[in-house]
Amino acid sequence: MDAIGKISLNLALGVDLIPSFVPYLLLIIASIVFFLFSWVKARSSMIIPYYICIAGTIYIFELIIFIIFNSYTYHPGLLKDPFYDSALGAIVSNGFIVPSTCTLVAVYGISFGWILILAAGFMGIELTFIHLGIFEHHWWKVIYTGIGIILLFSIGKWLWHKLSPSKLPYLFRLILLYTINVSLQGSVIAIYLIFFHQIVFQPGWFEDPSRDNIAFATLIVHIDSVFFALLVSLRGNWIWKMILIGLLGCGYLWLIRQDILYASSMWSVILLILLQIIVIQLLSRLYRVIAGKEC
Repeated sequence: MDAIGKISLNLALGVDLIPSFVPYLLLIIASIVFFLFSWVKARSSMIIPYYICIAGTIYIFELIIFIIFNSYTYHPGLLKDPFYDSALGAIVSNGFIVPSTCTLVAVYGISFGWILILAAGFMGIELTFIHLGIFEHHWWKVIYTGIGIILLFSIGKWLWHKLSPSKLPYLFRLILLYTINVSLQGSVIAIYLIFFHQIVFQPGWFEDPSRDNIAFATLIVHIDSVFFALLVSLRGNWIWKMILIGLLGCGYLWLIRQDILYASSMWSVILLILLQIIVIQLLSRLYRVIAGKEC
């Protein structure tokens, strides 16, 4: 495309006329609207763990394609650090618009034909973001997004109906708790790392220290999620919770000694542990909803 063509395209799409974060903000607003519509229709607190579980499922997938294999880059333009800025854009996509739309599809029982239309819509949004210069592909393709949306929304409909009975197999509940914790703890730790800069993980996996930081923190989240899910599902009392928290603290101290974890002070590590305690409490509350003890 020649220079005149690029200028015309930029003017037509509004590039440089609006801040980069505005389209992302619009997605967040749309997500809130979709969730409210779903809440009104469902009239059940089960929609909360369902939503978080869908977001966690996406996070698990994103660990592979986004963090490890560098599939694409978001450019919301809110942070100076390029990778942290991209991670923030990923949170908008994976934690808001995609799971909220999936929840809407599941609650309203939207047909497969409409799922195809929604997938096409997401592909169109992705192409628009690329042309606006606020999203960039590396090896990823738009068609992959369409296929992923179709699979996710179809699985999401099945999962919503599976959650309807009050009695679920233990293994099913355990997987739900694991996925929910990946979403909850992953979001909390990512925000803590991105905005507060009090602790840094540096395992030396990637040249970009920010990517290195998020990648190792994500690994910790996935390991923690196994133990958090087991603790909550087995209804461990406060003694078992204290044991788990103590092991977390010992693990962080070991990482400091291995020069993998760098902390501004021990208080920053203690704050991280306190945040994880809050996540455990939230997970316990959500488990009561899944088990049918709260409606």
